[in-house]
Amino acid sequence: MATTAEVRSTLRDLQRHPHDHGWHPFYAVLDSLFAAEEKAGHGPLTRITETCYENRPSLTVSHFVTLLCIALKEMSGDWRNAPVFDRTLPVEQRAEVLRDEIDDNRKTILERVLTRQNSFSSARRFLIPQVLISHFAARTRMSVRLADLGTGAGLLPRQLNSRSNYERFAPGLTWQGWEPSFVEVDYAERWGVDRTPVEDKAWIRHCYGPSAYYDERYEELAWAFDQPEVLDAKLHMADVDLLGPDKLARFLRENRFNVVTCSFVLYQYEQAARETIIAAVVGALPPQGLFVSLEPTGDLLTPGAAIRAYHPGDATPLDIGEVSDGHCIGKVTAGSDFDAFRRDFL
Repeated sequence: MATTAEVRSTLRDLQRHPHDHGWHPFYAVLDSLFAAEEKAGHGPLTRITETCYENRPSLTVSHFVTLLCIALKEMSGDWRNAPVFDRTLPVEQRAEVLRDEIDDNRKTILERVLTRQNSFSSARRFLIPQVLISHFAARTRMSVRLADLGTGAGLLPRQLNSRSNYERFAPGLTWQGWEPSFVEVDYAERWGVDRTPVEDKAWIRHCYGPSAYYDERYEELAWAFDQPEVLDAKLHMADVDLLGPDKLARFLRENRFNVVTCSFVLYQYEQAARETIIAAVVGALPPQGLFVSLEPTGDLLTPGAAIRAYHPGDATPLDIGEVSDGHCIGKVTAGSDFDAFRRDFL
């Protein structure tokens, strides 16, 4: 169970993150409130933290902090007009405003951290599975049966095979030593897998940070959702909790999925839970299957994201590479296993 001291440590680490896209000052305000509660020995944030971890013990601290910040941002309304996000005001003044808002909305805040995920969907993250899966499937002449784990609103699996999305976003991401092309493949079925409640666009909007940078990323997301290829993509949805490995494995086997993806999902859980999920997935894959995972490096505490691939029956990750920005803008630096993986499978 995470302590408020661990939460404060994560908040301080996040304030040192080199990419400041609007959250840094808010982390300082939240840290100030946690410090005041530590001194007093109690408070609403302390109770929310304790209750959350009593019910969701597998959450990483970084994921809990993001959920809490999203819930508080939702509560504060439009960040452009919210005093708690006003950088010109002293931290102490913003902390007083936030304390009053938490007192008035503690039940709603607790409900959010108990039931929601950080649906930080991105219009660009589909580029990683698009490139890897399409080249893999074309080489093996595979008809793909896809399961996207932790799919949220289900954008990523709908984007696969979308030329319009690829042509808009691919130029913003370069691969070290490789120039992948757009390859269209046969998707026999696509499934989005997540626990309920399924995230709606309103919650996703709150997941985006208080800055012009995130406003631009959200505009990209809205554009991607509205593309005809995305709107017309047939996607089945399944209510499956990833923390139930037996049910997850059975679901994957019964539906004969040969490709599984997840994007910014495993980092939400402590290491033991991640390993259990990975074991369930690779154990359910048929021969010649593939599992592709994109996760933030350092559990959101450092820039970029790591690309990992897994073969059927083998929970050992293949180091495919790292993306310089978690929104897949910039460069993919090849990992130690990339050359061999490309030679044999792409």
